[in-house]
Amino acid sequence: MQHIVIKSLLGQNRHRCAQALSDQGIDSIEFGHWLAIPSQRLLLVFRHQHCVAIDDYQLTV
Repeated sequence: MQHIVIKSLLGQNRHRCAQALSDQGIDSIEFGHWLAIPSQRLLLVFRHQHCVAIDDYQLTV
């Protein structure tokens, strides 16, 4: 279910993305041109305040 919500964020503005994640109980961290979703190891990438990509990331030690 969370993955469907996250995919639906493409094209949405930053505020709508943060609100949708919060409404679903998904924690996120805003920084720069990204919105990180640590529980899914995903980054929402923003350009001109709209989500243009969803990328995964790996933790480094």
